[in-house]
Amino acid sequence: MSYKSRSEIPEKYKWRLTDIYETDELWEQALAEVQAKAEKLGTFQGRLGEGIETFKEGLRLYEQLEMQLERVYMYAKLTLDVDNSDPKSQAMHDRALGVLFRIQEATAFVVPELNSIQPETLREWVSDPSLADFRHMVDDIIRSRKHILSAREEQLMAMVAPALEALDGAFSMLESVDLKLGEVVDEKGKKVALTHGLFGKMRESRDRRLRAEAFEAMHKAFAGMGNTIAALYAGSVRADVFNAKARGFESSLDSALFSDNLPRSIYTGLIETVRARIPAYQRYLEIRRKALKVDKLHIYDTYVPIVETPEVEFSYEQACSIVREHLAPLGENYLKDLDKLLAGGWVDVYETPGKATGAYAAGVYGVHPFMLLNFVGSLNDVFTLAHEAGHCMHSYYSDRQPFMNKNYPIFLAEIASTVNENILMRGMIEKCDISTPEGRKEKAYLLNRFIEEFKGTVFRQTMFAEFELKVHEMAERGEPLTGETLCEVYGKLLEDYFGPDVYIDDYMRWEWARIPHFYNAFYVFKYATGFSAAAAITGKLGTPGYVEKYLEFLSAGGSDYPVETLKRAGVDLTTPEPVNAALNEFEELLNEFEGLIK
Repeated sequence: MSYKSRSEIPEKYKWRLTDIYETDELWEQALAEVQAKAEKLGTFQGRLGEGIETFKEGLRLYEQLEMQLERVYMYAKLTLDVDNSDPKSQAMHDRALGVLFRIQEATAFVVPELNSIQPETLREWVSDPSLADFRHMVDDIIRSRKHILSAREEQLMAMVAPALEALDGAFSMLESVDLKLGEVVDEKGKKVALTHGLFGKMRESRDRRLRAEAFEAMHKAFAGMGNTIAALYAGSVRADVFNAKARGFESSLDSALFSDNLPRSIYTGLIETVRARIPAYQRYLEIRRKALKVDKLHIYDTYVPIVETPEVEFSYEQACSIVREHLAPLGENYLKDLDKLLAGGWVDVYETPGKATGAYAAGVYGVHPFMLLNFVGSLNDVFTLAHEAGHCMHSYYSDRQPFMNKNYPIFLAEIASTVNENILMRGMIEKCDISTPEGRKEKAYLLNRFIEEFKGTVFRQTMFAEFELKVHEMAERGEPLTGETLCEVYGKLLEDYFGPDVYIDDYMRWEWARIPHFYNAFYVFKYATGFSAAAAITGKLGTPGYVEKYLEFLSAGGSDYPVETLKRAGVDLTTPEPVNAALNEFEELLNEFEGLIK
């Protein structure tokens, strides 16, 4: 199903943003109210340490302000994301973002002022039952004391934030609105405009000519804006370095890991562990080359399914039914809540001009989660639906926490989504009847997809993580970050991970330029660690009582540090064991797959 404009799409396939505010006028009213609350909170500056009653009143007002500010901003962001080219939506988002930055600046005194109160006093005050919601926040402030600046310095950091964070927005506008990806000739011989959604479908095409043409068009489009994109990304990296130095961290990586209370070894250990297993990955690539019967494998050959199966297109309703059926191991309560998500109004389904690319889930506290898709009907879209549903359900359950504890740490963000994908994949594999040629072929196809999940989530994301680390270290040493130097770093990583037997087309060195996650530094490694944790959780779901433990994990929100929260689900990522176990499973799947296709 495809639509040329948003007005053609039935309401049940679109976000129901009236669940947040019924009208734009009510949003305007809320925007004014949140600014008034910020002014009132400003009267507490210099007073939070006066005594427990003032402390309590100030923190409660701060909580109310943050809650309302989230709702005001998310309404504007979700409105913009369905059509980035709409001037009214752009203006609304710019106003909301401006208010967000001004309030961050105006409330920047809160954390430094709490930091100035003696730890013993803080702990005594939050022992009051009415302040229990703030205990983890206070513990974190005490842990963070040496990195919190003075009130004036925090204010300056808040003032400079819009300039530093504008780089991400500029890249987003370039990528989703201004950048033209060119045209390609599809399998039917028709010239079509390439889009991000179509690229995802074309890279799995059996037509090698189409795959090559789509890859070349996509990456040359970004290369054509290479100097601009390099300047944007270099600015983003230098902003990370500035923030780290300003707060007294030894490096931007240490700064990024600090909020989740993670040791540097979790990041570097992932790279070391995965690099040690690259031979297994390259063995898979050689199996792929032989199966595709090509003399030399190109990167555009690494996404097409090795096993040919009839191409199936799914309606959105069929995708929802498949996902719901296979997530049954998570229990009846989970399925009932999943039904609320899929019933309509919480998911924006189809791709239209100007809509944000890709897929994501976003929670709005006190309302419900919202999911963005660009659904075109492929099996990949079915898995994307399961993935984003995992994010949505994590947010939905985390909202059971008080507002101050509802945001689950970023380090845990990809676990629930990957658990859903793994359950779906394993369930589909188990249904294959290997006593028949058709069943064996179907199983081989699905095993190939599962292996691809390991490739894309563990090997590929770790390569991305290594790129980010190298580039940030270059910036910290004062080395230039240009299109040429960034392509040099990325090209060398492609050679290391893909090996000498895969041909690296020159335009692939520009792949880094189209990765939006790089503007959220040191995030992508969490896909790899999250996949490893999810593999462990999926393996435990058959254990009596474990579903309840898993739902408890989903409901924990940000009430504790992520490593500790995850330990409650029986997974310890401070050791290399989960990553190694996941890579062992990769090799087992590879052995089984190779046996089926011989």
